[in-house]
This record gives sequence, structure tokens and C-alpha cells, in this order.
Amino acid sequence: MPTTDAPRILVIDDNARLRSSLASALDSVGYNVRTGSNGREGVTIARDFKPAVVICDMHMPHTNGSEVLKTLRQEENFALSQFILMTGDLDGTPQRVGMNFGADDYLAKPFTVDEFLNCVSARLQRSQLYKKAEDRALTHFRETITLNLPHEVFTPLTSILGFTEVLSEEISRISPAEAGKMITEIHFSAERLYRTLKNYLRILEVLNDKNSRVQSGAPIRFPAVPGVVLQAAQSTAAQHGRQETLKLVCPEVDVPVPTTDLTTIVTELVDNACKYSASGTPVEVRLRSTPESIILVVSDHGRGMTPDEIAHIGAFQQFDRNKYEQQGLGLGLTLTQHLIEKHGGKLHLKSTPEVGTIVTATWPRPA
Repeated sequence: MPTTDAPRILVIDDNARLRSSLASALDSVGYNVRTGSNGREGVTIARDFKPAVVICDMHMPHTNGSEVLKTLRQEENFALSQFILMTGDLDGTPQRVGMNFGADDYLAKPFTVDEFLNCVSARLQRSQLYKKAEDRALTHFRETITLNLPHEVFTPLTSILGFTEVLSEEISRISPAEAGKMITEIHFSAERLYRTLKNYLRILEVLNDKNSRVQSGAPIRFPAVPGVVLQAAQSTAAQHGRQETLKLVCPEVDVPVPTTDLTTIVTELVDNACKYSASGTPVEVRLRSTPESIILVVSDHGRGMTPDEIAHIGAFQQFDRNKYEQQGLGLGLTLTQHLIEKHGGKLHLKSTPEVGTIVTATWPRPA
């Protein structure tokens, strides 16, 4: 009988006989097991059960295995969960394709019970290694950090401290591939921390000069404008692996914003669109003009936000507030709104949960 603290394993497969056999094998070695008969049911169970390992068939009705992985990978509760993809279609789903769907491991049907249990055991060990890194970092912060740091500083620093400690203490037991993944994560977190601190300082700089317009730097003129917008959007999308789904419409338009600020505006808006929408869905960047206005629109087909969530984003608080909400989307959008308004523009956000978000920056047309 599994104990309440036994590792939680979720099996999702539309084949009832196989599903039962796998559950029995897991139960026999003491795991806490739940099963789902299709992808849609599996996602619902996962959100309630919060498994350490999700074992999912690739081809199922309603929601297939790749969609299950994409859905759960976007949710914070499954950041440390391990995913094993199963398929009997050896020709149609080669291993690398399966791994690209977000799986941590891959089982080609048919497989033996021993192969199955060994695979689950290996994924649990890896999950516990990452959990150990997170716990160490959090303990370090509880003992040494007394300042109220913004969430966007706290999170990447936690990853850097945790992974570097695990690497230094357990490097002999970590494969080169896993060590490489950790180093990549450290580098990504360091870049995120650098950008966060830079944005934070830029917000303070803009606030110190909030009552004045741009003192230097002429508006960008064609052909610089399309180049600036294109480069910023493409570079940011590439960091998220979203180059193929980025849609750009950038005609010859004069924008009354210096190059540095326009680059920051486009970068932050595209970054948010990529972070809060699923890989494979389009992110659109459109620049256009009317007789009265210059309009920049960045849209996605992501998770969206409710009116209440929008109201709590720091970007939509007044300039003269003494304290800004700096969590989640807040910091990047706070800086974006400051820069847009600094140059006489306005920022508007329209968002619908599970449909997407449209962010529009509008400036008066230059004389």
C-alpha cells in the first residue's frame, strides 16, 4: 500500500488494458498512482494530483500527448515534473520529435515492465535533483535575505544559486548532458537577472525625468524604423524559439521615439507575448499610421488576463505612485508604459482569458 508521501505518478493512455497494467506495476513498488483515459482527462487530473512524473501516450482522442505536454509545461505547478512520452508509432514519431514536444524521456512500445520501471525511477531521481537545487536556494534566501526584492530578481537568482550548488557538490554523479542543461539554465537566469536590473534602473531614470519630454535624440526616420522594430522583435522571438511563428508588418512610418527606447518597447512587448502564449501559436507585430497617429500593435493567442489581473499590473498604475507592483508582467510593462508616455504616447491593453492579449501603443503623428 503506497504511503501518503510516496512519489506521485500519473499514467495517461486510452488503452484500458495497458493503463491498468502500468498502474499495477507502479503500485507494486510503492508509488502513488492515478490514471487518465485521454489527454483532456489527464490534464484535469494532473492539476489536482500534481504528479512528480507524467507518463503519457502520444496518440489519444480529444487531446493528444503533445498537447498535454504543451499545456502542462506552461503551468508553474509542473516546473519540476518529469514527462515520459509513449508511442507505438515508431515511424511517425521518432525519438527526437517526441523529445521536442517537451518530454524528458521516451518509451517506444512495446516495452518490458523492467524497462518501464527503470525509466520512471530515473525520472524521479532527476526530479528530486532539481527539487534539491530549489530547496537549497530557498533555504539560503530565508536565512540571508532580509530585503523585499522584486519577484523578477528573486526568481532567476534562486535558479543560479540552486544549480551552481548542485553542480559543485554532485558533479561526479551528473551526466555531461544534464550538466550542460543546468549550465544553460544558469546562463539564461543570469541574462534575465541582468535585464531585470537594467529595466529597474531605467524605470527610476524615467521617473526622475517624468515631467519632461525627450531632451536629445531625434525621432527615428525611415528606413531606420522598420529595421529597429524588425531586429528587436526577431531577436526577442529567437530567444523563445518563436522565429517561425512571428508575424511582422512594418511599413515606412516615422515614429517619434529614439532608437534605444523603441527597441526596449518592442523587446518587452514581444517578450511578454512569447512568455504567455504557447509555442507554435502566432505572435504578431504591426506598425501602421493614420492621419492622426502612429500605432504599434503586439498581439498573441495566449492565456490572456482578466480585468482584475490587468488592474494589478504595475504598468497600469500612475507615475506618481510611490510603490510599483514589480511581479510577473509588471516590471517590463511598467518600463514600457513609462517610455511610451515619455514620448507623448499612450498604452492600451485588451485581453481575454484563454483567447489572447493585444497591446497597443499610440503616438500623435509627427508634424
